[in-house]
Amino acid sequence: MSANYTIPAYILCGGKSSRMKRDKALVLLQEEPFIKHVVNALNKTTTAICLVSENRNYEQFGLPLVADIYKDKGPLGGIHAALNHTQEERVLILSCDIPLINSQTLTRLVDAALSNPDANIHFATANENWHPLIGVYAKAILPDLKLALQQNNLKLIDFIKTQTYKEIAIADTRSLTNVNTPEALVEIQKII
Repeated sequence: MSANYTIPAYILCGGKSSRMKRDKALVLLQEEPFIKHVVNALNKTTTAICLVSENRNYEQFGLPLVADIYKDKGPLGGIHAALNHTQEERVLILSCDIPLINSQTLTRLVDAALSNPDANIHFATANENWHPLIGVYAKAILPDLKLALQQNNLKLIDFIKTQTYKEIAIADTRSLTNVNTPEALVEIQKII
């Protein structure tokens, strides 16, 4: 598949990585940092990729860095920065700690979002578990998002529930695997 979507992708890289005890984006899996695995999947899906971070270590990937406007506000702050940065109506948002993500999952998600524009948020689900950091977010949520950040209402799931959203079931649950701990990394290394 070629990169045929104009929807830009933003990878959120600003977490504290407290459970992993090191920068998750730079953790190696099969000799490549997590972030490189995510970028490789995105390269088959879109031509516009940005990293939401101020960390200069990420300049090595040759992608634009976008800084949070609202600092230390977690994923909501990163989504806000992405939506504020883009000129497009929708953005694809991914966390940096999903090294098994693949272009098929991303294509399913983007296709669903583009074919159902009535919902402002589309995100991956598997076995009734929400994966909101594998999602497509519409610029239309920006005013509500800004208000939530100003009021310090920072729970992403709570924010999503205030919006029009659509859950996109993903059959390949492995591609949604979030690696947050050293133990999870060991487990993932066993299955690939």
